[in-house]
Amino acid sequence: MQLCYGPMACLALFLLLTATGTGADKVHNCCKEVSRQKITVPIIGARTQKKNPPCVKAVIFETEDGEICSHWKEAWVQHTFIQLETTRRSLNTQNTTSP
Repeated sequence: MQLCYGPMACLALFLLLTATGTGADKVHNCCKEVSRQKITVPIIGARTQKKNPPCVKAVIFETEDGEICSHWKEAWVQHTFIQLETTRRSLNTQNTTSP
């Protein structure tokens, strides 16, 4: 049984399969809404997300329970994010200067 009937058909099939697999995953893997509630579980890490509809601007905190999308304007969010970044940079500096 032959799956492709020519080089162009094979190329078209390949492009179709790769395009539907990558683009759709990125669109659905973002914060579409945020919470203003302070996080009470341990936070392991954080990253920012830019606004790119349907995704909203957010700080995404990684916790032991999963990821939480938080409102970037909240004072506690900014404070916690800066603390995490300072700690991360400090650890990176220690790792590069240690023998």
